[in-house]
Amino acid sequence: MRATLRSVLATWRWETTWGWDYPAIAMTATRLGEPATAVDALLMPVAKNTYLPNGHNRQTAALPVYLPGNGGLLSAVALMAKGWDGGPPAPGFPDTWTVRQEGLLPMP
Repeated sequence: MRATLRSVLATWRWETTWGWDYPAIAMTATRLGEPATAVDALLMPVAKNTYLPNGHNRQTAALPVYLPGNGGLLSAVALMAKGWDGGPPAPGFPDTWTVRQEGLLPMP
């Protein structure tokens, strides 16, 4: 999986991706113990990883609202903050961060 993640980061043409790709990358990096990569994926400065002031993850003019991107972002941050059954606390954030969450359940 780590080799696949490295390949994706090195070779994907970011202008052809979709908004849910960035949370998927973040969740993969989190499960692989790479919190810096997880955060970097969610903050990647590309058009399809942009959230408008109203919260919409705009993809194209023909598709101004893209809810899989929004749902993916929420799922990724929850995994990053709470982790999974038997996993470490806040596994998706660097150790130097102070992460607080309330009411989230660990993922399986």
